[in-house]
Amino acid sequence: MIYIHETLRNILYDLVHTHMIDLKENIICNYQTGYDLGLRDKGYALIRGPEILLTCNVSGYYGQAFTVAPRKYQGKLLDIFKMDLSSIYNRGIFYAVLNALLRRMGIIEKSCHCSGNEPELCGKLLVNYIVKKYGLGTRILHIGYHPGHVRELYHVFRDNLLITDLGWDILWKSRNGRVIYDGMNNNVYIGNVDIVLATGSSIINDTFWSILSSSIIGNVKVIIYGITGYGVAKLIQNIIPIEIEAFCPFSR
Repeated sequence: MIYIHETLRNILYDLVHTHMIDLKENIICNYQTGYDLGLRDKGYALIRGPEILLTCNVSGYYGQAFTVAPRKYQGKLLDIFKMDLSSIYNRGIFYAVLNALLRRMGIIEKSCHCSGNEPELCGKLLVNYIVKKYGLGTRILHIGYHPGHVRELYHVFRDNLLITDLGWDILWKSRNGRVIYDGMNNNVYIGNVDIVLATGSSIINDTFWSILSSSIIGNVKVIIYGITGYGVAKLIQNIIPIEIEAFCPFSR
């Protein structure tokens, strides 16, 4: 799906030009773990691995993205628009920079991950959000194991909740009341739910576009959770005439 990444990059380039941002501005990227953020549950991918939170600084504006292939980076903004986005190492940098730039432009209000016990509280807010907007009988596919989400969702939705992940260390194991199914079969599971909660890191690992396509065909609502996809949720409407919700209440 390299053409989608490149289309989003072209849209971002036009926005940079419109906002008269200098392409010679410096970019510095580093990364953090769940321990750095003070996460309290060892089940989070940022602690158990292999995901890392990549942070990119664009002239004082910060953007973040989850990736299993992090690398430190220093360069110019112009270099971002020349990167080979078929490489997962480059996609992490690109989407972190995208979030930073959209924050700078005022297109998004948040671009950095939460910390401490906020991921646990996030699960409570997510349940309230879904119940209020979609109802108690909603069938949910939660893509990506998030302990705070799963724990709270299971209490309310029980057998209407399906969890998938790509992490070999937790596949087919029970976590917070639910067995974790193989995310390679997401397209099959989508046909049996009303809502897909997709982790933003699926954009970086390039599985999101297939998830989105299957959801559109099945008339299933898509909600991206986590900071990684916050900017994409705004820009995707320039490519596909569909509204994608972004849920990340404690991001900043």
